[in-house]
Amino acid sequence: MKKIYIITLLLFSAAFGAHAQSNTNLMNDRATFEEFVRDIVILLMIFLVTSFILTMIRLFLDNGLKKKIVEMGTPETIVSQLMATGKNEIRNSLKWFCALCGIAAGLGIIGCYHPTDIYALMVIAFCLAIGFLGHFLLVSRLNK
Repeated sequence: MKKIYIITLLLFSAAFGAHAQSNTNLMNDRATFEEFVRDIVILLMIFLVTSFILTMIRLFLDNGLKKKIVEMGTPETIVSQLMATGKNEIRNSLKWFCALCGIAAGLGIIGCYHPTDIYALMVIAFCLAIGFLGHFLLVSRLNK
């Protein structure tokens, strides 16, 4: 996880360093700001696609491993410990559902009111935060 933060920091510093000699401010130049946001969205989409592929590979490999363990006749306690991972996957799915619903609500608000630039990002961030708050409340209710 630290590598992701370091790479992101390096990308941000490279983007700001590339405009060090220009007379315009990075956030005031509309074309540069749109290109910056477009690059971030592309990187986010690449991350989402690769993480989805890796998750699917992990699920298939885990399923094959569990089948082999059951076929080999391992003790029931070990098998039950390995099969208990379903609860975490349900919570992870719930987290993604809440996050995507928050983003969808933010995009719906943007579609209705047409805010510009940074205000659109603020609306999406606020709706995403509300989605994560809903996830927290649902998980705390499920734990009771």
